[in-house]
Amino acid sequence: MLSKTTEYALRSIVYIAMADEEGKRVGIKEIANELELPTHFIGKILQDMVRKGVIASIKGPHGGFFLHRPASEISLLEVINIIDGLEAFRKCGMGMKQCSDKHPCPLHDEIKVYRNHLLEVFREKTIQSLVDDVKTGKYFIKNQPEEMLNGSVPGIA
Repeated sequence: MLSKTTEYALRSIVYIAMADEEGKRVGIKEIANELELPTHFIGKILQDMVRKGVIASIKGPHGGFFLHRPASEISLLEVINIIDGLEAFRKCGMGMKQCSDKHPCPLHDEIKVYRNHLLEVFREKTIQSLVDDVKTGKYFIKNQPEEMLNGSVPGIA
């Protein structure tokens, strides 16, 4: 449902927020390496987020990205809106131009419930709530190592 750009933005902002909690600033290369994301693309996404006031950056040897506002004040919906807009929450599930409650497609009612639920989740969840989830160790923003995906344990044949 979310574009790659939004997915990358959310993962990057959570990473930045986690570093920010420790009083650290992080650079594009670190974010890209740690999250296995394309450096050039991440740079463009983060600069856009700086322009919109969600994150900030300082150049120089002690520079990097950090949150412009507290993570608890940044909703996922705000990030989604900045990157993709909210059109996905209005579009017809079958691609009709004039799908509405008065002129619904066959999937309208079911998709409307799903879409409204997601909209509410994205509105209520904040970057801080994602940071807190990751800190529990139950959730992740980094990819799982290849050897773990295959079910094998490193060092054991």
